[in-house]
Amino acid sequence: MKRFLGSAMLATIVAVVGAQEVGILSYAEGDVKIVREGLMLTSDGVGLGGALVVSDVIQTGVDAFAEIALTGADVATATLRIDENSAYYLEIHDRTSGTDTRIRLLHGSVRVAVEGLPRGRRLSVQTPTAVLGVRGTEFDVLLSPDEATLLGVREGTVELSAAGGNVRADAGNAVEALASGAPVVAGVPGGDFQAYYDDWRELRRRIFRNGAPVFVAAYARRYDDLLPTFETAFDDLIRFRDDLEQLAKTPGSTADDIQIKMAMGPALTRMRSVQPLFENVVYRLRDLRRYHEEGIGVTSFDGVDSGTFFTRFELEETLVLSKLSVVRHIFSLYNQIDRRGFGDMPGGALPEGLERPFGGGAPPSMGEPPTL
Repeated sequence: MKRFLGSAMLATIVAVVGAQEVGILSYAEGDVKIVREGLMLTSDGVGLGGALVVSDVIQTGVDAFAEIALTGADVATATLRIDENSAYYLEIHDRTSGTDTRIRLLHGSVRVAVEGLPRGRRLSVQTPTAVLGVRGTEFDVLLSPDEATLLGVREGTVELSAAGGNVRADAGNAVEALASGAPVVAGVPGGDFQAYYDDWRELRRRIFRNGAPVFVAAYARRYDDLLPTFETAFDDLIRFRDDLEQLAKTPGSTADDIQIKMAMGPALTRMRSVQPLFENVVYRLRDLRRYHEEGIGVTSFDGVDSGTFFTRFELEETLVLSKLSVVRHIFSLYNQIDRRGFGDMPGGALPEGLERPFGGGAPPSMGEPPTL
């Protein structure tokens, strides 16, 4: 069912109490869900014109897509369209010279249209293999099941940083970034981006098919290895949720802020040491499961067949996604309190030595998105 928000309704934005708004849901079609603070909401539940907040995960099913209008006083006209079988969330990071808005594409594809950004404002897209810095432009980002990233620039300029180097792509060009090797820039014949994307998806699918059993086994093992660590870190962190929500809603003294930051610092750092990698593994498995249902990647490992593993994963998936959502909510609450004082969230980067199953993944060599 198609649902569209007319311009007259865009003025009616429902704020979410205690959370930083980043956009509004302006269009939804098909199976669109928003994972927020541990709850799985439908697009009807949020409502067209409803606020989306920091760390909401917007995810789509088969033949579904959604459009998000970014909001904020320092945001120019910007629209995000998430295609079918995709998921992403947004983060906001304040700097002394401006604000960073980061779109974390977990799987699938997203189209970004930005008419312009105020000076000092940064907008970027991050995938497991690349970071893309945006200048006023329109572009698409696609992820393949083997974690290759494809950038297609329809208008303007985009800077891409990957493990193999940095490139700038202008309108009419595409860039492929793999887990290793330099990004490759190529022209899009006749400007037919859809045909180019279809060919690229088919090529990556054929490549993936050959190595799919290895991917499935590696990510399944990594999931089983990381799950107990994540669960322990979650139990440590969740203890602070009520106090954080109270302080975010009704600010206390500076001493109160410092006290809770010091108390939860170790738990926060432990979670940051596992959450980025575990989140990537979970969403990779969601993607791999779709192919497994087509018979791609069927295998056995450690005495378990892949079908049995995915059956168990499906049973655990809703609770795991809920907990990841709560973690992002707690991070957001911490940052709200932190902005009242000073300093940054401890352990904000993926610690050195924690790598994805096949390397890559926001490596230290990646540059920051350009300041505009």
